[in-house]
Amino acid sequence: MKKILKFWNNLNIKYKLFTITSGLLLFLAFIIYLTLYFLMPAYYHQYKIELLKNSVNSIVEDSKFYDLDELQQRLYFLGKKQNVAMILTNDKGFIIFGKNEQHITNKYSGNIPMSNQIKEYNIKTTIKLKDSQELYHLEIAMPLQPIDEANTVLRNILPFIIISAFLIALLGAYIYSNTITKPLIEIINKEREEEKKRKEFIATISHELKTPITIISGQLEGMIYNVGKYKDRETYLKKSYDCTQELKILVDEMMEISKSELLEKDLKIEIINLSEMLRGLVNRQSYLIEDKSLKLIYKVENNLSIKADREKITKVLNNLINNAIKYSPKGEKIIVKAYKSKASKTVVLEIENTGVTIEHRHLGEVFNPFFRVEKSRNRKTGGSGLGLYIVSKILKSHNLYYKIESKKNSVIFTIYF
Repeated sequence: MKKILKFWNNLNIKYKLFTITSGLLLFLAFIIYLTLYFLMPAYYHQYKIELLKNSVNSIVEDSKFYDLDELQQRLYFLGKKQNVAMILTNDKGFIIFGKNEQHITNKYSGNIPMSNQIKEYNIKTTIKLKDSQELYHLEIAMPLQPIDEANTVLRNILPFIIISAFLIALLGAYIYSNTITKPLIEIINKEREEEKKRKEFIATISHELKTPITIISGQLEGMIYNVGKYKDRETYLKKSYDCTQELKILVDEMMEISKSELLEKDLKIEIINLSEMLRGLVNRQSYLIEDKSLKLIYKVENNLSIKADREKITKVLNNLINNAIKYSPKGEKIIVKAYKSKASKTVVLEIENTGVTIEHRHLGEVFNPFFRVEKSRNRKTGGSGLGLYIVSKILKSHNLYYKIESKKNSVIFTIYF
């Protein structure tokens, strides 16, 4: 039993669904067959009997308005419709309508073996016609054998029913399992991929947090015990403070990532003037641009409107402009360009910084958390490695297409609104 359960648990979801569906369909076919086989005869017998009773009662109730000819006509149609044998006799026993089949049956039924006797349902009633004091006696015999024969036929075709049900169940289960499992497997694979990324993210966070904590701990311990160079407390207190600031920035960015993931679908979409937003963000960082003697080339069309979450898109644009400034060598160019594409009627934003390049093998990794092209992993030159990761998360939540390109002497980040 344990081996069967283990095998079942390890089975692909597609085959599990196929097995369950085909089993249910076969079970349903079997239940339908058993219902027909055992319940249909009794139900049909009862139905025919009730139908005959109602018809006879109707004739008896209406007979006071009939003469003999009208009564015979009604009995003829009743016999034809419900396949019954009937005899109508007067008070003297003379047959008025029908054949003496009932008398013959009563006479010889004792000599017929029980297994060969025809099952039938009998009704006897008295009828009184209009303008007549004479009573008429109606005897009706309804055979119940045809439904029993149908039951026998059902039993004989059982193998064909089982084979047909089996083939239909397999075909239906195959179609159903393929239709259902394809999107289901995609969802499961996506969840697994997300879980894998979460684990990698947590492992990377642990590593990123461990380094500054170890540095701070070592410096503080050295200062406490006045060991060697750590006697210069003023210098190493400042270094410890700088490490705590790095930790603060790192924690803030991780909180931002967590927040963006939790509120990914809770976007406050509104119409934003992109031209004004870009002008404000560039002006805010003008000091950094001047400090590095960078040349700003600003080509933004007026009154460009986009639909987005203002707070989140502001963070995206601020990160991209800040990255362009941070990674550009002194004296290079920062190019901010935004325009409305005539072909696609979309607003295109391009932020380019010169004097740098990214190897093509790294372009697919720049959006990974904590990835930094600068291998020294120095935050003063390479940041935390979370900026572009946050940018990608926000843009994906807006369903916006974006890309990063590396030219011979520049890097361009493009967003299509």
